[in-house]
Amino acid sequence: MAERQSFEELVAQLEERARKLEAGNIPLEESIATYEEGAALVEQLRKLLGDAELRVQRLQDNLQEGAAFREEPESYDEAAASNDAG
Repeated sequence: MAERQSFEELVAQLEERARKLEAGNIPLEESIATYEEGAALVEQLRKLLGDAELRVQRLQDNLQEGAAFREEPESYDEAAASNDAG
């Protein structure tokens, strides 16, 4: 099984392929293959970003749930004072 590559490693590979294509000194077939490799890297990067976004959203949701749970209700004296004032 292949080792899972980091986001940064995949970006570096994509940049390498982009430089290779920009140089323009490779045969057409190699250019197409390089482009296909780059497209596959883009898909891997999108998946990693999507997974990261989901993780961040879950963390934010958990923090919001925790904050709502920890909110202190009004004390009895505050509630009575507002009823007496009204």
